[in-house]
Amino acid sequence: MCGIAAIIDYAKIKPKVEDIKSMTDLLAHRGPDGEGFYIERDVALGHRRLSIIDIHTRSDQPMHYGHLHLVFNGMIYNYIELKDELMALGYEFTTTSDTEVILAAYQEWDIAAFDRFNGMWALILQDDKKNRIVCSRDRFGIKPLYYTQIDQRLYFASEIKAFAAIKSWNPKINHTRLYEYLAFNMTDHTSETMFDAVYQVPRSHHAIIDLESKQMNLVQYYDLTRQMDQNDGEDFLGLFEDSIRIRTRTDVPLASTLSGGMDSSSIVSVMAAHLKTISDTYTLAYPGNLVDESSYALKVNHQYQIPSKLVTTTEDYLMEHIDELIYQQDEPFTGATVMAQSHIYHEVNKGGYKVILGGQGGDEILCGYDKFSVAYFKEKIKSKPLEALSALYHFQKIRSFGMVDAIQSIIFYERNKKKKEAIWYTLDQNMKQKLFIRSKENNVFDMSKNLLQNLGISALLRYEDRNSMSYGVESRLPFLDYRLVEYCLNMKSELKFEKGITKKILRKSMSGIVPDAILNRNDKMGFVTPQYAWMNNNKDHYIKLAEDSLVKMPFINKEMILPILYKNNDLLWRIINAGKWITQFNISV
Repeated sequence: MCGIAAIIDYAKIKPKVEDIKSMTDLLAHRGPDGEGFYIERDVALGHRRLSIIDIHTRSDQPMHYGHLHLVFNGMIYNYIELKDELMALGYEFTTTSDTEVILAAYQEWDIAAFDRFNGMWALILQDDKKNRIVCSRDRFGIKPLYYTQIDQRLYFASEIKAFAAIKSWNPKINHTRLYEYLAFNMTDHTSETMFDAVYQVPRSHHAIIDLESKQMNLVQYYDLTRQMDQNDGEDFLGLFEDSIRIRTRTDVPLASTLSGGMDSSSIVSVMAAHLKTISDTYTLAYPGNLVDESSYALKVNHQYQIPSKLVTTTEDYLMEHIDELIYQQDEPFTGATVMAQSHIYHEVNKGGYKVILGGQGGDEILCGYDKFSVAYFKEKIKSKPLEALSALYHFQKIRSFGMVDAIQSIIFYERNKKKKEAIWYTLDQNMKQKLFIRSKENNVFDMSKNLLQNLGISALLRYEDRNSMSYGVESRLPFLDYRLVEYCLNMKSELKFEKGITKKILRKSMSGIVPDAILNRNDKMGFVTPQYAWMNNNKDHYIKLAEDSLVKMPFINKEMILPILYKNNDLLWRIINAGKWITQFNISV
């Protein structure tokens, strides 16, 4: 797990060490254990190392393998199995790292090697023989990789802030993306960013740069496809256990986040009960507040005698660290929950841990969100109308609202896909033509795929990556093992959502492993904070922050938006965030 950067000079002027080092210096938090550079002709590679696997200096990067040169951020969890396969083919290894396995695998199978990887990665590989650069990003975009072109140079980096080291960089707003964030709370859903002319290498893609023709081609290597025959869930527990098992491979101490919800509780419980791995857990706690879930988390800790660390994020902590967090995140974010998560990783770092397991992805693949009731209803209403109505009836009964309200929620969800123009945003720039169009969601598979590949988990993964890496911590996510994702998406829908109960297969599989009090929960909260209470109790303070932000945003009609901000805490937060972001990165509007 590291920070990576690269410079490709199309004018064939050799970059200087200080050019690439100035970029990696801004990524030092991602790799506090060392740095390395490789410059040859018109290409420079830079690396900051967080030592996790084979912490010896022999595994420092850039790593070289004949005509191949690599900088890599992430973890290939099945590297041991791949290494055995490559050794059987005659390959020899001088390290015990997954980095060397990547190089040998590419040497043997070319870019088809990435299809064999089970893990998270963003990497830049220079292939001298083919005179090309191969940049690759994992299937679900867990690890980031950004690029921009300035003059005759193409730059890559793990975080956008690294581009601030480029003397001629003049950051500007991408108004289409900022508008979508402010008006609709949408982020990270396209290859564009809120910085004009700064892009992400898309998830599931390679960016292949021909150094002779100076052309970059984006090649998609993976997609989620729906199978005709849906599985019966019999292999779920085995896949889940194996996903956790290979994510506990580490040469440094490991811990876990534990919210008290089903996903993280299942991971920690399986580690303790089946893998005999006991690790400290970190739990967000708000004593006496309705959003506090720590009592559930402590049931897991008590059952398996696991050490527990409770972390409380206060409003004072939020105000003290908000500017720092905006810098860490690179782009505006959705709420104080991101700050709370950052606080947890701060404590993880203070506890001496470099690796942590978390529950991200469980909701997306196992119908954890309430809106899956809409997808299930639409999937079944034509072929099995009684089953569809029964599921909706039980769902509204569990959630304690009426049947009419449940039907109205379906109508509202569909209408909500059609965005209404926010007239207080005065710039146009053909934004309507460029706005993100939500994919159709006619069934449970479609909704899960949309959350994984379009609008949904990408923003959560950005928050997770920046928050963890800001403190030199590697976050691993068992629910996003591609084998488990594919299996769950092609599982019979009623095994995930039945009679209004979400995550049915997980509840069944975890019976006797996770405490019943957690398995029987239907009051899903997500990762929440008392943000609304804070803002309501101190409204004038937050309005003042918003007014300060609006000074930085002349493209917003202040008189038109201020009355809205008194009533809409979500928009109020986003306005504050965007203004501070513009200031933090000195962005031209």
